[in-house]
Amino acid sequence: MSMLAPSTSAPSASSAPPSLLQIEARFKNRIWRGDALGSSTDPIISSGFDKLDKELPGGGWPTRNLIELLLPAEGLGEIRLLSPSLEQTTRSGRNILLVSPPYIPYMHAWEHLDIDSRRIVIARVYKPAERLWVLEQGIKSTAFGTIIGWLPEVSQQTTRRLQIIARTAASLVFLFRPLSAQFEPSAAPLRILLGSGQRHTLSLYLLKRRGVPLALPIRISLPWTRSFSSSVASLPASARHHAVDRSSLPDIIA
Repeated sequence: MSMLAPSTSAPSASSAPPSLLQIEARFKNRIWRGDALGSSTDPIISSGFDKLDKELPGGGWPTRNLIELLLPAEGLGEIRLLSPSLEQTTRSGRNILLVSPPYIPYMHAWEHLDIDSRRIVIARVYKPAERLWVLEQGIKSTAFGTIIGWLPEVSQQTTRRLQIIARTAASLVFLFRPLSAQFEPSAAPLRILLGSGQRHTLSLYLLKRRGVPLALPIRISLPWTRSFSSSVASLPASARHHAVDRSSLPDIIA
């Protein structure tokens, strides 16, 4: 009875695992290296600042995503930071939704930056559940090109839900959150901490982005204008009533 000797021939080249270069060539634009700045297939809107665009995945503010801006205090220049994209939103005929801003926006300053104030809708809601509901409805609506929400407290589960909703809308979605939120987990793919610099400048720390971490802050010069907002408490009684009446729109979402 004869027995077959085991084959000693080398495996064929076709059965060998592909090299990294072959894999990258085959799945071009579908593989991202962790040590490289990520790209995005989502529509991008320029921030209006070259230094910042160079460090943002895709080269600008990503639509269909949450963008968290963490503030040690209001009034650092966060609106001026967003003013180029806000101007582009209104120029394209789309509206801006502000959800629970801590102050009444000073529209003359917004107009000074070429932002059409007629396209700004302000929702003054105070209960967390109502605030989140308005944010969700604003993101789902096709009426708004930019949604800005002020969220003092929010859970990771909530940011995940908002991120899922944002993925379905071709809009910019910004969340202003306090400085302490930097230590909390968030589903937002882009998180930036704002720090004050010299007059009319702002320091930006990219805490989270798709790509290699950025150790040093980005320092940008902001466009100059007058104060952006007025505290309700600092206005005369008649002015406070007038301002609140104009900005309280219970039926902003049809």
